Amino acid sequence: MIERQHVWLGPEATSFDELCEACLVAREEIEEETYVVHGTLRVDADVGFTTCRRGHRIVVRRVRLRLAV
Repeated sequence: MIERQHVWLGPEATSFDELCEACLVAREEIEEETYVVHGTLRVDADVGFTTCRRGHRIVVRRVRLRLAV
């Protein structure tokens, strides 16, 4: 059982298409395209939440790279 799923986005990314790991683990008789989660995150946001079509919760996090000075 998957406790928490994460999608990691780069500094400028605003949308994503990722597989739901919990759906993949369950492997019930559902169409493969329903495993895909489509979502967005505002460029000024660092964290967000979404769910797949079957209700599995997914945390969306933004990776912020610090430049060396």
